[in-house]
Amino acid sequence: MELIMSRTMASIRRFDATAIVWGFAAIVLGLLIVMPSFYLVKESLFVPEEVGLLEVKGSYGIGNFVEAYTNKLYLMPIVWTVIVAISVGILSVVVGSLMAWTVARTDIPFAAAIRTGALLSFVTPPFLGASAWVILAGPNEGWLNLMFRSFTGASPDTHLFNIFTMPGLIFVMALYVIPLVFIIALSGLNNISSDLEDASNIAGAGTLATMVGVTLPLVLPALFAGLILASLEAMIIFSTPAMLAIPAGQHVMTTQIRALMQSDDYQVGLAAAFALPMLIAAICLIWMRRKALGRRGYATIGGKGARRRPQKLGRYRWIVFALCVAPLGCSLLLPAFALGMTSVMKTYTGGFHFANLTLDHYRFILTNDAVGLSIWNTLLLGAMAATVGTILAGTIAYISQRRLVRGYQLMSFLATVPIAIPGIVLAIGLFAAYTREPIVLYGTLWILFIAYVTKYLPIAFQTSNAALMSIHPELEEGARILGANRLAVFAGITIPLFRAGLIASWILIFMPSIRELSSSVLLWTTKTKVISVVILDFYEEGRLDIVSALGVLLMLITLVVVMLAYRIVGRDFLRG
Repeated sequence: MELIMSRTMASIRRFDATAIVWGFAAIVLGLLIVMPSFYLVKESLFVPEEVGLLEVKGSYGIGNFVEAYTNKLYLMPIVWTVIVAISVGILSVVVGSLMAWTVARTDIPFAAAIRTGALLSFVTPPFLGASAWVILAGPNEGWLNLMFRSFTGASPDTHLFNIFTMPGLIFVMALYVIPLVFIIALSGLNNISSDLEDASNIAGAGTLATMVGVTLPLVLPALFAGLILASLEAMIIFSTPAMLAIPAGQHVMTTQIRALMQSDDYQVGLAAAFALPMLIAAICLIWMRRKALGRRGYATIGGKGARRRPQKLGRYRWIVFALCVAPLGCSLLLPAFALGMTSVMKTYTGGFHFANLTLDHYRFILTNDAVGLSIWNTLLLGAMAATVGTILAGTIAYISQRRLVRGYQLMSFLATVPIAIPGIVLAIGLFAAYTREPIVLYGTLWILFIAYVTKYLPIAFQTSNAALMSIHPELEEGARILGANRLAVFAGITIPLFRAGLIASWILIFMPSIRELSSSVLLWTTKTKVISVVILDFYEEGRLDIVSALGVLLMLITLVVVMLAYRIVGRDFLRG
């Protein structure tokens, strides 16, 4: 008996609880990714035949796909989605890459200010930009059109700009995708030595010829990756088309999906069938991006640390500077001015004079119970998603980097794959999964929490993964030799060493979570509204004054988070 007890105690002492933690992380990851994907496919094949108050009866088949892709009503949104995605992608690559080249390769003045402006544009919610451009370029009461009529004496029905058109939609969407391409292209250019460009200049080539003949081929893979991400972003975004395309009398795929989900008839299966090709297209684009970044067609000798000598722009320096500032002014300065002024004006068409100023809109958002609840929900969800997402991403990155369990490659893949799932498509899967037994989460904050963690997990995983690459395993092995288990090593040694990466991961989940709309718009209920949904509601009611006040508040929160990120992590916190 004593021998049995002795062996049992020895087994308990040898048991490593680390395996439980790794297994739990794997299960959570599977539930986050696999469960909504399974229900999305299942729902797309379910054809309802009888809709009751408590249950829906039907059969399985391809009827939803036949309806979605033979009905002319649903074909035009697909066509417009393709047109908008390609147009925004091309426009963003042209403008963003030229801006990146001038900042990285020329003596343009105030290059740091352009980089900062691009970062602030990148973190500005696109739906706020769309709201601001309605104030600026609405055909009837837009400020730019009012100024045009005032200066020219044109009739009230004449307008210079009309933002409620498909070109207007492409313009506004591109404004908030250009910074993404700028960041990607700038990163690619910073990794290329300027030795070959110097050789081209010595051989007699001018600045333009060197850019086209030398720099462009070297950075082409990064530009192609930027084109793919820009097109993908334009394809999956919901807010800007909801604000600009619907008033123009057009739907894109994301707005059509919302219309199907809000229909009085039960059309969840039809929405799922309509959304699946968008998911497949997104996965294909992400795969093409990885292939593009994996190319090794060109190589430079000298590496990142090589000296870079700027191309001289001469008398064109200030002209080029103005051209670079123009898109940032349209995406940042003009919208901030429009929202700021409208938020303190009784009527935004009443003119810029003292009698038209008021703080009533801010009093409203600070005293209204529904708005206050949405602000609380937003900050709570952002903090919860950022904390849990960071812990999960850091754990999975550690398992993947150190190859701790069998199937670590699958865990790494699952942690990355949500980057290819459009938010509105994810919302359909979550709606189908959690509106029925055994787990009913619809109507609670938990379903939004799951959506946010799932959607932004890849960002945190990539950031944590990059930070862990700089930590050599020998530091951990020394503690293992002294008797510490994996979990103790991870908590006591590894986490302190890549703490900056974890903080960056937290910030990179929190920032987009507090402005998320594409998933929230399908999953909210009266008690679970967030700021972005409230802004959309007020916009659809025509309350641009309240929209502006809420927009200013959201931009201030975002600015504070960005400043904290710079302070804690440094200027490269978006690099991951």
